[in-house]
Amino acid sequence: MHIKYLLGVLVLLSFLPGCGGNSNSDAKTNFNGIVSTEPAPEPDPEPDPEGPNFARGSLGDNDTVPAIHCTETVASIGALEDAVSYDMAPGTTVCLAAGEYRNLELQFGGVGSPEAPITVAAERSGTVTVTGEVSVNMSGEYVVLQGLIFKDGYAANSDVIQTRGNGNIPCNYCRITEISIIDFDVDSTESSKWINIYGSNNRVDHSWFAGKNNRGALLVVDRWLDSENGMTVDTMEQDRATIDHNYFGDRPPANGKAYADSSDNEYEAIRLGTSDSHTGDSFSVIEYNYFERIQGEAEIISNKSGNNTIRNNTVRDSHGSITTRHGSSATISGNFILGDDHPFAGGLRIVDDGHTIINNYIQGARYLDTLHHGGIVLLGADGNDTNGYQQVENVYIAHNTIVDSVNSLNVDGGGKSTNPRNIYLHNNIIASGIGPVIVQAEDGMPVNSVIGGNIFYGGTFSDSELLSSVEGIRFEDASLVEDSKGIYRPDGSVDLSAVDGLERGDFDGVVNDMDGQVRLGNTLAGADDISTDPVTSGLLSAEDVGPINYRPPMSRGFVKKVAIVNHDFDSGLDGWINNGAILTTDVGEVFSRGRSVRLDSPAASVSQSVSLNQNTNYTLSAFVKGHATLLVDLGTEIYRSDLSSTDKYKLSTLSFNSGTANSAQIFALIDDYIAEEAEIINADFTDGQYGWDVYEGVGIGQVQDSSNSASGADGSIKFKYNAEDSGSPSEPRISQTVNVVAYTDYTLSMYILEKNGSDAKVKFGVLSSDGSTVVAEKLSDYSTLSGAPKGDDSFRQDLITFNSGNNTSLTIFAEYQGSGSEVRVDDFRLTYLGQPPADTVTLFDSFRLVSHKGSE
Repeated sequence: MHIKYLLGVLVLLSFLPGCGGNSNSDAKTNFNGIVSTEPAPEPDPEPDPEGPNFARGSLGDNDTVPAIHCTETVASIGALEDAVSYDMAPGTTVCLAAGEYRNLELQFGGVGSPEAPITVAAERSGTVTVTGEVSVNMSGEYVVLQGLIFKDGYAANSDVIQTRGNGNIPCNYCRITEISIIDFDVDSTESSKWINIYGSNNRVDHSWFAGKNNRGALLVVDRWLDSENGMTVDTMEQDRATIDHNYFGDRPPANGKAYADSSDNEYEAIRLGTSDSHTGDSFSVIEYNYFERIQGEAEIISNKSGNNTIRNNTVRDSHGSITTRHGSSATISGNFILGDDHPFAGGLRIVDDGHTIINNYIQGARYLDTLHHGGIVLLGADGNDTNGYQQVENVYIAHNTIVDSVNSLNVDGGGKSTNPRNIYLHNNIIASGIGPVIVQAEDGMPVNSVIGGNIFYGGTFSDSELLSSVEGIRFEDASLVEDSKGIYRPDGSVDLSAVDGLERGDFDGVVNDMDGQVRLGNTLAGADDISTDPVTSGLLSAEDVGPINYRPPMSRGFVKKVAIVNHDFDSGLDGWINNGAILTTDVGEVFSRGRSVRLDSPAASVSQSVSLNQNTNYTLSAFVKGHATLLVDLGTEIYRSDLSSTDKYKLSTLSFNSGTANSAQIFALIDDYIAEEAEIINADFTDGQYGWDVYEGVGIGQVQDSSNSASGADGSIKFKYNAEDSGSPSEPRISQTVNVVAYTDYTLSMYILEKNGSDAKVKFGVLSSDGSTVVAEKLSDYSTLSGAPKGDDSFRQDLITFNSGNNTSLTIFAEYQGSGSEVRVDDFRLTYLGQPPADTVTLFDSFRLVSHKGSE
């Protein structure tokens, strides 16, 4: 169903009794007459992944921190600020004694050496906590900040820590280690960055960053381009930053939302570079970091510079993707990206050329209604060198595994003007793909590509009838088996042998697998090889990273999952109250992991009791197909949300406030009243004026066809002013007579576009079928519709509601009003609510309930 139609229906629903965001009830009865049972005891919450997967000090050859040897110890902030300068002697270590302190402005540095760095540290790592306003500037060479905890404070300037000072002199070979920044800048309306890296060969390691909820990337390698002094991208210094063994967590959406909007920007965890300098090389490395609940926007890591390496990181329960937004020749390898049923989880999004994408494991991508996110997405190009999307070409994608994901492989993401090309797609596995495995496939696979050894399987091969098979892709179930940590691996039951000898241009072959094990001569497709060698990298936990000498305090958390027993029906209907529902395993009906819930009767439902905190905002979500209702019964108040999507699964959400309730009953139901649509011939004008009565004659304007469109396909009607016309009728008009149901509430909607900022308007509405009586009409003024649903080409939706009375047919019309400008109309819809058909089937899967600060 077209999204604009759904928006119109939702507006209509909001005017109907019992169909708004909430309705009151003094009885525990839902809308289908199902009586809520008393809440059952709430089970223990599902634990977050915990426990170390690796011994500390074993991840790579740099998994250590310096020992602290204080040359001077002070016991106050004032004494610390007085003890340091930008001209400190090599080997100096000024320590702050254990305790809690407030307000720090620290400016220090000098020229140290690898053997004798200049250090400011806690006397013992983790024993010093600083609140209030904090600003740290580091400058010079071989300068170290170690062991401090910054908690519940604010950035005194735009950054908490910056490797630049003393008149903007950058720090080189400097290190920020065992630092914690927790819940800083909470509720700030200003943009800030917690770590801003300038200079070269700097390192941020074994640190803990959690609870940033204001705008501004958390950690930035800013690539200072001093163009005023003649610096260019070609002459600027290479960053060569290393960001390793850190924890990044609890980066919530802006303004207290449950989920970020597509327009939210600059809420990523890490940004490497800038758009204006992305053509320059950075040679930075992001490795062995653990990311969880990074939910502020669609990019978790944003790469905006050349020749960077992003490897051996783990991402969980986060919004969006690791993205090579600008910049060429990145290496992205050995990363584990697990969606954990976050409804906007992604994987890898690829822009620009020369990248190496190998040994990545992606599971649970759920960002369904987008052209920009999925398992691996190859973005199309728009020819823009700075802020646009650069050409994806000469990219090596080999030995990756994608499991249980939507949009598993998007070969032309974003709907741009130029398709990706010259791709080496070798020996990848896609298993249990949700829906079409290859999407945006209408133009086929990227041209001039080498494709071989791939094993894909999912709902269908692609989303286009034009692409039902590809040489080099075997459409077969790899039969991966889940291990004790939830990772799907080969068990030897299916031949997954990789194809050797494929042309790969100038790229090196893949030597190791995702566990760091050396691949055998008869290696397998996918990220995992079967080996008995020691595991040296892989899925990380929070306990594998961060400070070695202390455990930081946790963030207060901003978006928190509420336990729903068996939320994804992996265990059948356990934990749910079943009232006539069926557990379906039909591949044509299932959303994810082989099981979904099927309702085929208006009386059927599943429900479950959940525990709540009082006076808290919550958002319930589920993936649904059919005429679906999500309902929350608080005992004294009922909330519901209706969504109709008969052709594919969509995400349905319902936000509510718990008020005085400590628990709620959540329901999955078939919508008792569903949106129906009266038939309008050629409603979107793709066939010109066919089906419409057109009036222009000798009036003051004309009715013309236009290639602009509100819904993507060419076609709309243009009313055009002509001052030389005269006579009657005085306004150009289109109309069409349609059949309706008597005594029924209807919504007539259309999309309107006025380009020139003049006063042209459109009167639209409904007449009796003989045209003698106005049933309803409205003057649509484009200038007042800035907040209305937006279609393509800047069209905006307008609508009017009415009751059909005793009529069984009515005439809808649109009529030009004004002088001196032209105006376009498109996509007429006439909708009403009716009972669902007797054979209605509605499907539900992947329920999720989160608390959050603000209302949606």
